[in-house]
Amino acid sequence: MNFNGFDAFAESQVFKDIIEKKVSNLNIAFICFYGSMNYNLQTDKSDIDFCIVYYPTFDNFYNNKFERFSVIEKEYDYFITPINEYIGHAMKGNVKFIEPIICETIFEVKDSKVLKIKNSQMLNMVKNFILINFRRNFNALTGIAGNKKLNVEKGLYTSNTLKYKETHGYDIKEAINSLRILFLLDNYVKTGEFSFAVSRNSVYKDFEDYLLEINEKKISKDDYMEIIQEKMSGILSASVESKIDLLEEKTAKIREEMEMEIKSDVMKICRDNAC
Repeated sequence: MNFNGFDAFAESQVFKDIIEKKVSNLNIAFICFYGSMNYNLQTDKSDIDFCIVYYPTFDNFYNNKFERFSVIEKEYDYFITPINEYIGHAMKGNVKFIEPIICETIFEVKDSKVLKIKNSQMLNMVKNFILINFRRNFNALTGIAGNKKLNVEKGLYTSNTLKYKETHGYDIKEAINSLRILFLLDNYVKTGEFSFAVSRNSVYKDFEDYLLEINEKKISKDDYMEIIQEKMSGILSASVESKIDLLEEKTAKIREEMEMEIKSDVMKICRDNAC
């Protein structure tokens, strides 16, 4: 089953069945898509990755119990989370939650102009906050790249990547993603922007070379370890750390004001749409 883009999937019967049968009890705020399509790296074998974001109820807050679950299928993976937690993760620098906001791969299920206006205003503020959230973004992205590097080094695999043990001798998916994240971060440090699209993007020229050579088995596990270590050493240098600290200091006041306003707006939206 092949879907030609997020829009096509959002209009598919598969997606409609998920909304109508799996999460019909939830007051859905929006759907966020992330993954290879945002990087222009999708193939006919790529699955669809998305998150269903919902408005929590009064009981959810009162009992401090929120519905969360994830589903992994051959053609798609998704998870659900309440809107307050989704925004919270994005503001902590979690790239999976940042990506749909920056790439604007967000779709609304409910046909309500009020909801669209509120969400667009709030999400635009969150996007602006994300771009100046330098230290949290830096720590989160170097952390996830480091974890992926460690997974490759230790020879850890998932059920979906175990096949690479035989074909390449290491988890090339984890290796490729760790490098992509470091190139994403490197550009963010230099420009203050998040550029996720890889294909035909000068930011990722060297990465695309690595991607091709890894897939063609021209880069061994040892080669990868040298490449990732060199890239991480450059990003974790004293000069880059100093730049992040300076940017963090310059934006401290506005960032604090924005964070308070966003949190207030999110709670108001939750109250207005609780059922």
